[in-house]
Formats: sequence, C-alpha cells, structure tokens
Amino acid sequence: MSEYLAEFWLDFTKPENILGHLAYILLIASMLMRSINWLRALAILAGAVAAYYYWTLDDKVSMFWEVVFTLVNIAQLIILQIENRRGTFSEDEDYFIKTCLPNIDRSHARRLVKLGAWTQVQDETILVFEDKIPDKLKFIVSGKAEVYRNKKLIGTVSRGDFVGEISYLTGENATATAVVIEPVRYLAFGQQRLREHLLRNVEVRHALEASFNRNLANKLVKSNAGDDKKEIDIPSSNGV
Repeated sequence: MSEYLAEFWLDFTKPENILGHLAYILLIASMLMRSINWLRALAILAGAVAAYYYWTLDDKVSMFWEVVFTLVNIAQLIILQIENRRGTFSEDEDYFIKTCLPNIDRSHARRLVKLGAWTQVQDETILVFEDKIPDKLKFIVSGKAEVYRNKKLIGTVSRGDFVGEISYLTGENATATAVVIEPVRYLAFGQQRLREHLLRNVEVRHALEASFNRNLANKLVKSNAGDDKKEIDIPSSNGV
C-alpha cells in the first residue's frame, strides 16, 4: 500500500501534470459560482487549459473533446450576453426583478417574467379565498388589499407583496382571504407552470423562495400592527 501511495504521489507531483491539476481546479471553481456568467467563464478557461494539457501529452482524442467543451461554453456565454442586452424591462418588470431576483442574470429573470401575466383589478375583487387552493401566485406592483382570516381583518398587502405564496409552497389551502380596496396591478404565475420552470432553474428557485421568506416576515410585522376588530362578509366567488 505504501509503495502504491508513493508511486501515486510521485506521479501526482510531476511538473508536466501541473496543467492538468489547474484545469480541474478551474472546473471545480466554476461549479461553485452562483453567477452563470462566472460559471461559463471559468469553464471556458478550464477547457482551454485542459486542451493545451492534452496537446502536450499528444492525446488528440481528449484534446478534441476539451476543445468542443470550450466552444460550447463560449457559445452559451455569447447567447447569455445577447439576451442580457436584448430589449429593456418595463418599470413594473424591473421592480419585480429588483425585489425578487436581485442577483439573478437578466436573461434568466426575463424568462421567468415571460411566464407571468400582468393583470389589473378593481376594488372588492377577491385575490385569494381562505380555505381554497389558488391556481395562481401573484406579485403586487401597485394598489392595496385587505387580508381577512375567519372574516376578521389581520393585515394588508400592497406593492412588493406576494399573494398565495404559502399555498404555493405547501400545496395546501390559502390561510386567508385578500380583498382589493385600491385598484391592484399584479404579475400572476400559474402554479404548475411555475413549479416546472423552477425545477429546471435552481438558482432562480432559490432567489424566489428567499424573496418569499423576506415578504412573509414583512407581512408578519404588518399583521401585528393591524386592526383585528374589523369584520367583513366574504362572497363565495368573483375571485381572480
């Protein structure tokens, strides 16, 4: 065993293998990056170093696949840069991205925004019903709604708040009813479609779930300061 380890260490520390070690270090580093741009950039550098390393060893097959790996990552990085510069976001879209996806590449944020639908509703509209599963997750960019549990006012939701996020996370019925008291504009996501998208985009999912947590904390603060004496008759339909 000791002879094997000694032989391994001798081979591992050979000067001609330094480039091979560097290539794998860069590749591992790329996997640790939260930014897709940095991930691609380090992967390109790792592929280029590895290709040169295999060229020094006269291993043409390995060199070929490292070149392919590098070119694919270069192409993907170019596509990302083009998508990041293509068009501009509306004021409401930009607010949603800055609030919910502050550290996400614009290209990924754009794809998420495209999944949603912008909707404007008037006073007395029901955004979500207590004890029913909402079919959409909503993010409010303007307006205000009162939140009731057992017909008693427990708080309000307004600009920057989600509606239906607890139900989205748990898959269970909504815990309260939200009634519009000032015209509300919101971005709505179909729950199933959003789940499917986030399964394929882990970084976006983590950012969105972090924004849920921040928003829930803010709602708790507002709820504690709310008027719990006001009551309302909740209709059984007319929600959106």
